[in-house]
Amino acid sequence: MPRISNSTAKKTLIAFFLYLSAMVIPGIVVATESDIANGGGQPVLGERPNAGGAAESVLLEFALLDIDDIDDKEQRFSIDAYFEIKWQDLRLAAEPDKAQAGQIRVFSVDEIWTPGLTIVNDRGLSVKLPEVVFVDRDGNATLRQRISGSLASNLKLQKFPFDTQHLPIDIVSYRHTPSELTYSTDTTFIGDTSKFSAGGWDFELKQPEFSVFKLTQEKAGASQLTLTVSATRHFGFFILTLALPMTLILFMAWTVHWLQPDIAPSRLGMSTATVFSLIALGVSFRLSLPQIDYLTQADRFVMYSTILVLISLGITVLATRWVNEDRLNDAVRLTLLTRWAFPLVFALIIVLTLRA
Repeated sequence: MPRISNSTAKKTLIAFFLYLSAMVIPGIVVATESDIANGGGQPVLGERPNAGGAAESVLLEFALLDIDDIDDKEQRFSIDAYFEIKWQDLRLAAEPDKAQAGQIRVFSVDEIWTPGLTIVNDRGLSVKLPEVVFVDRDGNATLRQRISGSLASNLKLQKFPFDTQHLPIDIVSYRHTPSELTYSTDTTFIGDTSKFSAGGWDFELKQPEFSVFKLTQEKAGASQLTLTVSATRHFGFFILTLALPMTLILFMAWTVHWLQPDIAPSRLGMSTATVFSLIALGVSFRLSLPQIDYLTQADRFVMYSTILVLISLGITVLATRWVNEDRLNDAVRLTLLTRWAFPLVFALIIVLTLRA
């Protein structure tokens, strides 16, 4: 049995969709070869409608249906979205004697000119709808599509877990420069953020931003449209899983100094246990973050807490040594001083962490 290539199968599915559209949806007809050329017979494919003239104006209406996951370690976020890209191509306008009110023709994207938009930070998006363009009798074209999958985002984690991330959807045309294609200022970005399924975040949609995408300054670049979602993290989870256990470990280290200095085995055993517990907790927490070369606020809290516990261990060892040297009074005074200084230093740690 002969094998069917992927491109052939794709074209067959699109043709089947066009046939169903013409059969089922009133007012929609399948475009013929004569529809794909203007009155002079010039091909539409490949050359933009206003070639040599003004830039094409492209309107994008983007509806963000869901953000279902934000992966801190992989620096990815997953979306589900529907959008419509609209432009005018007078070469596709129907002849006056053949035009019918409300009639929509359907073209494959392989048959006519399209803006050639792509998402720069795409890391695994898939399309859900047939790749076709709907054109009315005046040459107004609309490409409708639904996409889902992962996008890359350079997360700024300095304030973690009290951070707000900006998740971009960067859209550019891989076919045209800014002098050939621009985005309409009527471009819209909508979504019901209260229904997003990613847990632990508050979302807000920002206004679309227009810029020029360049890889090098020598190149003309391409018009860029950036749709940004602001995501503010709920820090309650990390208070329960990091700050509270860390505080309990520090409390255990503090209780050592409420024991008499001459009870050496118990004091040294508790101090050593706090060090190992704190290191284990800090390492397990850090594995959930990417390999970044800066400290987050959570890292600072762990680091300062570790230093405090190590100092506490050192004071315990020193007090034990003074007891063995018959300097019990000195050991008692050191223990009393540490007993009251410890919570003050812990309060300073909290202030330094939050101000970082």
